[in-house]
Amino acid sequence: MPRVQETKTRETRARGMRFRTNGSLATIRRICSLTMASSAALALASAASAAPDVDKSDYEQLLESRYAGPMLAPPGGFGWSMDTAGWDLTSGKVWIMEPTASGEVTGLVFEGPGRFSMKVPDGLELRQLRRFAGNEELDDELAFEFDALIVRSNQGETLLGLNLFDTSGASYARQTLAANRHERWRVDQFQDADARLVAALRNPGDIYLRVEMRSREHGWVTFEYDEMRPEEIEVAVMKQGFRESWLSLDRQSERDLAGRPTSEWTDEVSRLLSLDVAVDVTQSGRGGARGVGAVNPVKAVFQTTARYRAKRPGISALPLRLTPLAKIESVREGDRDHDLLRYPIGEESKAMPGFVYDNSAVVLLDRELGKDEEIELTFAYEYELGNFAGLLSWYPTPAHMGFEEPHDVRVEATHRKDYGFKTMGRLIEQREEGKNKVSVWETEEPVDSAAFTIARSPYEKSYDFDGLPRLIMFGTQQGYMSADKIEQYSGDIINAINYFQNLFDSPIRAKELNVTFIASGHGQAGEGLIHISDGIAQAAAQGRAVGGAREAFLAHEVAHEWWGHQLSWASYRDQWLSEGFAEYSSMMFVEASLENGAKTFEQILKAYHDEMNGSIGSAFGAFARPGLALLNNAGRKRMGPIGHGSRAGTAESPAAYTSMAYTKGALVVHMLRRILRAVTKSDDTFINVLRDFVRVHQGGSVSTADLQAILTKHANSDWTWFFDQWIYGTAIPTFKVKDSVEKVGDAWVLKLDVEMTDVPDGFKTPVPVRAEFGGNKSGELLIMVDQAKKTYELKLPAKPKKVEFNSGYAILAKMK
Repeated sequence: MPRVQETKTRETRARGMRFRTNGSLATIRRICSLTMASSAALALASAASAAPDVDKSDYEQLLESRYAGPMLAPPGGFGWSMDTAGWDLTSGKVWIMEPTASGEVTGLVFEGPGRFSMKVPDGLELRQLRRFAGNEELDDELAFEFDALIVRSNQGETLLGLNLFDTSGASYARQTLAANRHERWRVDQFQDADARLVAALRNPGDIYLRVEMRSREHGWVTFEYDEMRPEEIEVAVMKQGFRESWLSLDRQSERDLAGRPTSEWTDEVSRLLSLDVAVDVTQSGRGGARGVGAVNPVKAVFQTTARYRAKRPGISALPLRLTPLAKIESVREGDRDHDLLRYPIGEESKAMPGFVYDNSAVVLLDRELGKDEEIELTFAYEYELGNFAGLLSWYPTPAHMGFEEPHDVRVEATHRKDYGFKTMGRLIEQREEGKNKVSVWETEEPVDSAAFTIARSPYEKSYDFDGLPRLIMFGTQQGYMSADKIEQYSGDIINAINYFQNLFDSPIRAKELNVTFIASGHGQAGEGLIHISDGIAQAAAQGRAVGGAREAFLAHEVAHEWWGHQLSWASYRDQWLSEGFAEYSSMMFVEASLENGAKTFEQILKAYHDEMNGSIGSAFGAFARPGLALLNNAGRKRMGPIGHGSRAGTAESPAAYTSMAYTKGALVVHMLRRILRAVTKSDDTFINVLRDFVRVHQGGSVSTADLQAILTKHANSDWTWFFDQWIYGTAIPTFKVKDSVEKVGDAWVLKLDVEMTDVPDGFKTPVPVRAEFGGNKSGELLIMVDQAKKTYELKLPAKPKKVEFNSGYAILAKMK
């Protein structure tokens, strides 16, 4: 193919980006000045020509970070723009990356003065940017100077104008700065830009741009545009070894009028349809026994056949994801091998074990797929397990797979005769083969994720009750674990299922619920299969599983059968709906089912308020989460909001997502309940909101906007302020209250002087005020606190014996 035609093809694929130079290269300016185009038009135009002939040898060459240079930047400098971002490189030295065998130039290094600027059209993202950057005065633009820049893109000539620089006859050598930064991308961030670029060069309509800039103000800042990611644009900063996601935007054509993202969260390249897994867990792994059940690790050897459907025409590279602990031996389609791009991070970094790989895996096909064409690939891989494989991570999924993409699963497990095996679906066959046993499982309906558990010296017991699914308890009988310990948790599980079915007025979907104990410190809930940390058995043995903590832990995982499986989440921004609602549901179960449930419920609320406010007041309680209560106030203020999901984390608080989704998410649900109760004098409206939320959206993915709509339906009011403050904002008010009571005529008047600080202008919140009169008589009033200082006068029928402002931890706040 003539070189001129190649340039034209790449130009057609470019979107919303423009190369510019201050010299006299008018022809290049005309070629590179591009307007926005629709995804469909770009895909069709690009599909008309074959993908560049880029293969694994090109990938291996790119890994060497070889460049020509240095050369001087053009007189007057040069630059480019994409979407609302722009780069101006004033003067300095330039290195150009060695082209692939087909002539694709994918990289540039620049050292010298330059400037980056980017308008931020999304007001909520702008808030987070201000917090992360530590600059509340930041207007609607992120801008800073840099003195070095590294660019990688499959649009080298079209976007970057790399044909400005004559490298004919040049020699290429390792460029130290680029090589070091590329290594940091792979090792610190698990991001293999070279594999991603190969995929972008092969797949029509794909655009990838990564620009890393060294600034005095923020250190290394990364701008990334990834056409295959649902939200294409991200700005991130590495700080103290943690990757902070400062900004995430949809591309311009997919933003709403407020600049907010509208993309459906799904992979743009492929859809996973089914899995057929053969796994052998008969071989011993490394190391000693793990967990309370003294589990010996095993080496799991997989032959996994996955069926995918191409979502666009011309796909010849399939970007996938798999646990970084898995060593992939081969990828085959029938009797043909396909090349795989997967970087062995452990070989590059002394800080990583040698068996750690990048979590991405790009399969290079030997042909282009048509739109909706299906392909079956068989992956041979192995990695070490304790006694379980967690949801999704153990099989190859599309790189940006959504949260509600069901697929059929068949698992044939070969294990020793003294082991048992559990996974999703039903056991359809079990047979002996020599010293081993083979268990075959199939899902009766597609599931959104799959997991499994193995157990040596297994114990299993099933329970049947009218109106409930069959409950199967499963675990090992080694270490601290025993049949008695496995059985003793069945009552909590059964009670939780029954309670939630009545609370949500919706039966659990699973016909059988398998509850398995795993050698880990966490729990996890798949559809019909729940993993429970075996640590609760040890806590019970040592007398530490007291005060409802065990019941709350178990009920949280059971609640995911509704919040997570009957209702999935629309995007990572909405994942708090699963975790926050499951957490609060478990709190309601404890409140309703334990003898001292009301007191336990209040203990949980206090612990969660302390966690969010950075207090150690509940540090030694049963419901504390050690390490999550960030004591430093400045660090807490940098944390992102609930509505930014996993991106809430900061260098000071890498686990901020847990605090936001679980802790604050549960407190937000509690605030809704308490506000509705104060207005309606019962929990009926709140419970109707829960039931209608499940009924209307059952089997689908829900967003925060869906919750707001249901709430508005049942409590006819504009709740925008509530979600803006508590889901998309981070402020937690501090209240200083002085109360006094005086008799005025025949009535008593409660006077409240309320001061509210630590909140932005316009912040408001209703707050319940409880008055106790003795003789089991009490009353509760609701006041709207909407000013920094305000005095309230409330008429009471009698003189109160006790007044409680913000009764029952109704509103997340700090009290002085």
